[in-house]
Amino acid sequence: MSATPNSLPGPGPPWAALVERVAAGDSDAVQALSTSFARLKGYFHKHVGPEDVEDMFHDLLVVLVKQIQNGALEDPERLPGYVFAIARWQIASQVRLRMRARRTVSVDDVKLFDHVPDAETSLARKELWTIARQVLEGLPVQQREMLIRFYLQEQRPGEIQEALGITETQFRLVKSRAKARFAELCRKAMKRKPVAH
Repeated sequence: MSATPNSLPGPGPPWAALVERVAAGDSDAVQALSTSFARLKGYFHKHVGPEDVEDMFHDLLVVLVKQIQNGALEDPERLPGYVFAIARWQIASQVRLRMRARRTVSVDDVKLFDHVPDAETSLARKELWTIARQVLEGLPVQQREMLIRFYLQEQRPGEIQEALGITETQFRLVKSRAKARFAELCRKAMKRKPVAH
């Protein structure tokens, strides 16, 4: 079931007490937040598809905890509405990012190898690029954009932050996640289809 403002948790849990515990740095309270609003994953799935759900939900929790600890939530009893507003903002940002990605970078435009010395090396490199391309195409949009822009197009961090509409902290987080996911998926793909040597 997808979340809507009416299907989010109501006043059942004592929101004020939970918010107070989160503000004090209680990790159990953060886990309670995650459990209380887990149905938002269905909302994200409905609007952006399956690939970004976990990252978006994690980012929502990070933003929410930071806002609570900064005192931005003035009325703790309105926590569900506040959380839903963050989720809607995330979805809007993701949609804008995807629209921008369609107009900018594309895996089809990327060329990794200009010259190869012999047929055997050429075959191995083609197979590696096929695997890399398939993995890139399967990554969430933001992670794919990050890898192409930073490693293949060699754009500066500031350029990428502006293009993706993210902060310096978000830049580091997205780049780290993208590298880790890309490496993991490439390893799995190469186990399924070993590259010729």
